[in-house]
Amino acid sequence: MTVSPDRLRELTGTFATGCTVVTIEDEQRHGLTANAFSSVSLDPPLVLVCVDHETKSYDLLERDGVEGFTVNILSKAQQDLGNHFADIEKAEKNPFETRTVDVDTHAPVFEADLAYLDCTISAAHEEGDHTIYVGHVESGDTCNPDADPLAFYQGEWGSVVTDD
Repeated sequence: MTVSPDRLRELTGTFATGCTVVTIEDEQRHGLTANAFSSVSLDPPLVLVCVDHETKSYDLLERDGVEGFTVNILSKAQQDLGNHFADIEKAEKNPFETRTVDVDTHAPVFEADLAYLDCTISAAHEEGDHTIYVGHVESGDTCNPDADPLAFYQGEWGSVVTDD
């Protein structure tokens, strides 16, 4: 028995994830909300992000001249960015106006991020309707370490509550 796409989304939605916006700098700035993000290796420093073939982000990452991407790890205060780059609800102003850090790939970093990782593309693996991009982390930093993280669970935005 094969699991349908809707059922797979329902099942994987029971796994709470953090939220990121993957940004790309080419002739234009672009972003994609992604919770299919993970650390791969500490030495060398590698992360992965999965990108749907039907997205503009995929088209940009496949272009000659695009060497990498930045993973912006979102704080709860950035839910509007998650909505904007998931094409759920457009932001009132251009989110790229808040770029504050000059990184190697020149991809935008948002000032309210918890942290960011700037990556060059190390490998790309096409699997089903997505490509898994492995990024070699060239630089990164924390921006707002005291902010609450943005989380996603069963199709809803939320945050992680910790006991102090």
